[in-house]
Amino acid sequence: MLSLPAFINQLIFYSIVKKNIIDFNCGVTCYDWNERKFEVSLYRKGVYPLLFDYIVISCCSRFRDGRSISAVYHLLKGKRSIQTVQDSHIYQLNHFYGIYPTLQKQDFDEQIHKLVDDSLLVLNNDNTAALTDSGQHLLHRQANHGIVHYFNGMDYYQKAPVFLERLLLLIQTVTNSAENNFQFIPVIDKPIITNWVKKQYHQLRHHQAVFRSQLYKELYQLLQCCSETEANIFVDSLSGYNHYGMSSFQIADSYGLKRVDIPLVKTAMIHQMLSIITRNTTAYPIFARFFHDLPQASGITNSASKTKELLDKQYSAEEIAARRHLRLNTIYDHVVEIALYEDEFPLEQYVTTDKQSEILAAVNDTSSYKLKDIKWKVSETISYFQIRLVLAVEKIS
Repeated sequence: MLSLPAFINQLIFYSIVKKNIIDFNCGVTCYDWNERKFEVSLYRKGVYPLLFDYIVISCCSRFRDGRSISAVYHLLKGKRSIQTVQDSHIYQLNHFYGIYPTLQKQDFDEQIHKLVDDSLLVLNNDNTAALTDSGQHLLHRQANHGIVHYFNGMDYYQKAPVFLERLLLLIQTVTNSAENNFQFIPVIDKPIITNWVKKQYHQLRHHQAVFRSQLYKELYQLLQCCSETEANIFVDSLSGYNHYGMSSFQIADSYGLKRVDIPLVKTAMIHQMLSIITRNTTAYPIFARFFHDLPQASGITNSASKTKELLDKQYSAEEIAARRHLRLNTIYDHVVEIALYEDEFPLEQYVTTDKQSEILAAVNDTSSYKLKDIKWKVSETISYFQIRLVLAVEKIS
């Protein structure tokens, strides 16, 4: 039976790269470059989406003129602020929340300027963004591309990085141990990850051949649910015996893609894998082991949780602010945060039915989620807090 390094490289066997040659000594795959050039040309012709461009344009389309371009950055980073979390709910962008935690502000700004230079976006004086006709065309053209629908940010933004790091190190470990090599440099050097992999390895060390075979089988099944090129990109990032995976720079250069897109492709694929495994854990017994202690998606913050405990004891917002030595507006932020996650939130305790109707009517009239625009249309007796609360509970599309 082939060693897992060869197995892993054979995951490319169903791709359009038909003439690859597998080096069984080091597991390096040599591609037929005529095939690769054809594949790259598909990207450049727009058959595959420029993911970052599409996601930013999609967010700007949802935000319209209601939020600044910085709100897109905070959304992709997964900022744990009440404003960003509320944005993800109100504008129905939960699937993009936290999908790019490593994104640097400088890189983000550079990409935004490129979108402007390419006449896809227009930046307004208030730092909001509007789509051009070309931007609208890109949005509609790429909307149905499969990989866009892999993202499930709000559910997986905490799980995905841990899952990926465990997988990368586990594959590297079992492929090297199969060759009796225990002196490799780990691709992941975080104690929380290395300790988990060591635990799995020791539990299964007497059944390594069976474990490697099952790992290969499950990974192959999962990658079959992705496109051929997506699977190639993912496999190219894996490390094995005497072989280190390609960096984002190398993958981008090899496939003729933008470097900023590569982490998004990997994240999308991990989200897709998590979704598939969650729906059918019995079909993936090895990967099901990854789920036992994966971090759960955080709901409300710790501070908001403490406020909720006091609300449940019938303390008023004013009493909680005094008791916790916090500003009243901070407590209001907590209440809005709680409303975002609580299905049976008692909205009537804070906003009468008549005022709720007035706020919703103002939203429809203004076609805006800007608090200032809504406040201008409603009665003076309605506060900004009440407007935010109604928007949070309704999770308006």
